Amino acid sequence: MKLRLLFLLILIGNPSFSYAQNEVDSLRLLIKSQPNDSNKVNTYLYFFYTDLYYKNPEEVIQFAKKAAALSNAIDFAKGESDAYNTMGYMYRIRSENDSALFYFKKGVKVAEGIDYLSGMADAHTGLGNTYCQVGDWQKAIPHFETVINEAQKAGNNILIASANNNIGNIYLSKGAYIKALEHYQKGVDLGNPSIKETSLINIGLVHQQLADFSKARKYLEEAVALCKKSGNQYALAFVYQHLGSIEQQSGNYHLAIDYFNEATQIFTDINERYNVSDIKTNLGNLYFDRANYQKALSQYRGSIAIQESIDHYVGICNNLLGIGKVLLAEKKYEPAEDTLLLAHQMADTLELLPAKIAVAERLSDLYKSKGDLARALSYYESYKVLSDSLTNLEKSELVAEMEAKYEISQKEQKIELLSAENQVANLQLQKQQNLRNYLLILAIVLILLVALGYSRYQLKVKANQKLKELDTLKTNFFTNISHEFRTPLTLILSPLEKVLRKHTDEETIQDLQVVQRNANRLLELINQLLDLSKLEAGKLTLQVREGKLRELLEIIAASFESLAESKEIDFKITIQDLPDEAYYDEDKLYKILNNLLSNAFKFTPTGGKVLLSVHSTEGKLVVSIKDSGSGLSSEQQLQIFERFHQNEQTAKVGGTGVGLTLTRELVMLHGGTIAVDSKPDKGSTFKFTLPLTRQAYKQSAFYETTASEIKVKNVSHQIPREEPSPTETSLPIALVVEDNTDLRNHISSLMQSSYTVHTARNGKEGLEKALKLIPDIIISDLMMPEVDGMELCRQLKADERTSHIPIIMLTAKADQPSKLDGLKTGADDYLTKPFDADELNIRAKNLIDQRIKLRDKYSVTLMIAPSKIEVTSPDELFIKKALSIVDEHISDPEFTVENFQKAIGMSRMQLHRKLKALTNHSASEFIRDLRLQRAADLLTVHGTTVADAAYNCGFNSLSYFAQCFKEKYGVTPSQYESASLIPRS
Repeated sequence: MKLRLLFLLILIGNPSFSYAQNEVDSLRLLIKSQPNDSNKVNTYLYFFYTDLYYKNPEEVIQFAKKAAALSNAIDFAKGESDAYNTMGYMYRIRSENDSALFYFKKGVKVAEGIDYLSGMADAHTGLGNTYCQVGDWQKAIPHFETVINEAQKAGNNILIASANNNIGNIYLSKGAYIKALEHYQKGVDLGNPSIKETSLINIGLVHQQLADFSKARKYLEEAVALCKKSGNQYALAFVYQHLGSIEQQSGNYHLAIDYFNEATQIFTDINERYNVSDIKTNLGNLYFDRANYQKALSQYRGSIAIQESIDHYVGICNNLLGIGKVLLAEKKYEPAEDTLLLAHQMADTLELLPAKIAVAERLSDLYKSKGDLARALSYYESYKVLSDSLTNLEKSELVAEMEAKYEISQKEQKIELLSAENQVANLQLQKQQNLRNYLLILAIVLILLVALGYSRYQLKVKANQKLKELDTLKTNFFTNISHEFRTPLTLILSPLEKVLRKHTDEETIQDLQVVQRNANRLLELINQLLDLSKLEAGKLTLQVREGKLRELLEIIAASFESLAESKEIDFKITIQDLPDEAYYDEDKLYKILNNLLSNAFKFTPTGGKVLLSVHSTEGKLVVSIKDSGSGLSSEQQLQIFERFHQNEQTAKVGGTGVGLTLTRELVMLHGGTIAVDSKPDKGSTFKFTLPLTRQAYKQSAFYETTASEIKVKNVSHQIPREEPSPTETSLPIALVVEDNTDLRNHISSLMQSSYTVHTARNGKEGLEKALKLIPDIIISDLMMPEVDGMELCRQLKADERTSHIPIIMLTAKADQPSKLDGLKTGADDYLTKPFDADELNIRAKNLIDQRIKLRDKYSVTLMIAPSKIEVTSPDELFIKKALSIVDEHISDPEFTVENFQKAIGMSRMQLHRKLKALTNHSASEFIRDLRLQRAADLLTVHGTTVADAAYNCGFNSLSYFAQCFKEKYGVTPSQYESASLIPRS
């Protein structure tokens, strides 16, 4: 069985030789005459190395099963392990991966029980290759490493070399060429001639990835001769496949098609579906290169059909990329976007670096074509980062180093030549001794100068790094402390709003409004500190858009009229000559003007004056705020914009010294100017300017609406819930995940009238409860111990049992990057603390309403044409999977909900709630409706009777079938059959 460890690439295990037909007949005769002993077991297993492997693989499996049974009967553990491993290889070659894993695991267990190194290595190699076949490389690598560890103990270099070859293949598929070549080199250093040849072939594939086709072609053409000599049909087909890829990349399309056809013929003869699907992908790429898009789509979709049946996720990802390229080329932007985003998600999950690079490039092209330049730039930057990674920059140098090791004779000649050259150089140096000494002294001086300069440079770099780290720590501190402050503020403001709405006593309302104003003031101060820290860290950016400037200025000014009236201050407003088209950041302009007016009223005594004057000139907004307050000295004017600066007047009226610092920073962020003109006892005038033209701002500064900022609509609805369990109510289920007890209880109280509310204290507990309850909506905090909100969201969206559940993220992190990070994990909405209670309920209702619309869509599609559901999301993948399982057992009357939930891998309750959420069907209704749909299809076929249709679709009782059919279609099966056979004009 050791021979299996020596063969080409991932699918190791094909025989390196084969017996002729007369040898097969001889073995059959030998079995009949042999007693039931270990020799007979070995004879059974020899069939694996004969032509029977290709001509009748099922018979090889049967012989292996007989070998296993006989070995068990005579207590021959080695033979039993080898028999299980043989069955594992046979099933894997046929892409029946579950069966392959089952037998390899049995092979490992038996071999470990008797410390049988060859059996253990054989089984672990088979397990590793099977996991590779389904794209689960994280599970594959430990099995190859186990082979290496066990082989090192036994000093078996051949096994070590073979396992390193397999690990190299994984890294080659992932685009990690440096790691791949490191492992291939170990195969060359430690392997026998066969493994060394295999390693050289693999290095040829690396050259193909590096687009050095002449070298790649050289290695692979040598491989063709080796494979023909050894009779290894699988390896020969594999090499043909890659020669086809090389010719395709070189533009030799006809020759490429010839190679692909030869490879396909061999793989088809040995029933190797895995590689047949990959060749279809190659052909799809070829037709795409030739702009024959319909043929390309046909090949890609044919490939996916095979890959879905064998769980070949890497291939599915590559085909989705191909389909996305075709749709983009045909300017079908919406389906192209959906397909490429799904491919990007799969490439990221599977760690496919080449695929991630290609998808990022196509997405950049797509968004550029759609005019979405911001997203186009984002994906282009991702494409460049991946393409220019350190691994790719170093790979060519490492390839050159590896080749030097293979060309030993040439290297020796070069060494001899170099030695001769060195001798000549030494003679010349001896003649120029004085000159050398002079140059040496000069070099030492230069080195010292460079070292001194470099040392000073390093000190600067370290100092800058420390300052950067300090800024990062400071920003993180403000961010985290704001979260801690905002949670109690939420618990003050939100219940306060409820109390204010209920109370009618005027005195109580006035007191509560004082509390509300001061709580809002505290929130405003926290926001100012946070904005200031973000500004200094360079994380606060402009969000410029066109707006109604006059209207905004009038609203801000009007908000101070009641204050002016209460303090008996004469407040005059002059707004004139404003442009019709103005561009500005509304939020930051509000903060600038609000801070300056607040200061003016704060330092103006009762009976004083405040004048707000606004106009525009040369594309700039000019704002002046003049007050009749106590004024500032020349020294105070120099310090007025410094952070935390307070003078005597500030100390008297109260203040933090943050507002004016933030105001100046916000003005400078716009590229504007701000100044103060003041004299003691004569008041102060603050004047600032901001640009208003589109040309004044960079493209990156313009505002782009995100999904979390779209205003919610007040839509009321009820969620139909059929077949509730005895413990269920008619209300939707909401799960609140929040580590703060008070806030968790408060949110529960807000939602309990419309939902059945369950709570969890952290993300870990929330994940457990979500899997147990399958709620209709989840409200989660972002920052929590053990498992935070982002990780909770990521795990729920990745699990097919919970991927459909809408999630609202609650957080004090109100900045744009934090919102985008939350939405990238799959969160459906984003609310900033403190939040409005009504807004939370409305957003939750709207998300559930969206799920109902999606459920209705799936329900209608299932009723009309279930086979036409296209896979574009995890939910649709789940429905596709459910349809496939039921369709597979459509004629089995014993196929029940229990069988259904076992086949799909969920509990009965999880399956019920998932199907109800997506299709409004219970599990039993889902099975019954699909049976009826298939029966209706059969009744339209001429010659199919009602009984045939019923029995073929799993109905035992014709009367029950007729009853169910009439309930669904409104007519009896016979009437439906008659109507379908009426000729149509």
